[in-house]
Amino acid sequence: MDIEIDFECRECGWVFGRSFLALEHGKSLKCPFCSGTRVFIKSETVRDEVMETDLPEPSPGERLTVMSKIKL
Repeated sequence: MDIEIDFECRECGWVFGRSFLALEHGKSLKCPFCSGTRVFIKSETVRDEVMETDLPEPSPGERLTVMSKIKL
């Protein structure tokens, strides 16, 4: 299960979507258009199917894969 979240930038008004599983946790979210950090959630949609392309790539030094983290 995943959540598709639509964000709106308060600086430029750009609306962009992100998958919850693809978000980099612990880092601030930036607008892909103006690089502004003042974004808010406009809408969210729950998706039951998760495709492998929706999952983030693990960092090079990371031993656990994304799928093993989800299973934990």
